[in-house]
Amino acid sequence: MVSIRKFVTPVMAVAMLGALSAAAYAQSQFSGFLRDYSNLKDDPMGLAQYYYQNPDKDVKTYTKFVVDPIVVHFKPNAKGTSIDAAKLGEVASYMQNKVIGILSQRFEVVDRSGPGVARLRAAITSVEQTEPVLNIHPLMRLSGMGLGGAAMEAEMVDSVSGETIIAAADERAGNRMGITAGFESLGHAYQVIDRWGENLEKRIDAIYGPK
Repeated sequence: MVSIRKFVTPVMAVAMLGALSAAAYAQSQFSGFLRDYSNLKDDPMGLAQYYYQNPDKDVKTYTKFVVDPIVVHFKPNAKGTSIDAAKLGEVASYMQNKVIGILSQRFEVVDRSGPGVARLRAAITSVEQTEPVLNIHPLMRLSGMGLGGAAMEAEMVDSVSGETIIAAADERAGNRMGITAGFESLGHAYQVIDRWGENLEKRIDAIYGPK
């Protein structure tokens, strides 16, 4: 039997190593919270880093939402794993209330599955603490030193079939000019959640039309 190793050229080896590196990067980039990552692409609206919308589903037919409790589900090499669990819980609760508040303005938030009901699942996958001492001087803030931030993954699924309707993943740092946020250890994480809320409203307007 001929060994296949004889046919592995240097070029093939480099290609295989590149593929393995890309796979490893993809695994470290995401947490495993979403059911499927294969369809995520760059978000054409720029509201998230990665986005997918099922072309076979009419999103506008979903007018009610079940919002699952938002969880902390750290991805590999995530920042924030040493943060006190109670504080992380407060961050997740803040995001939960933000999402429900936004959806409630346009839709009915319910607690049961059914036709026309979508289930929203979301997780905070990384939290970087702000370093207040590096946000005291305006020039230090402008440099980006000491900025905190957060990452999330979320999906909207059919509450009956479980089929994915929308999926998204995003990671970002806080605003350099956010003076108050820069003096709190999780200030920029909360600031990022506020931005996600604004982007959720923009996404809803783009899909369902303005209020």
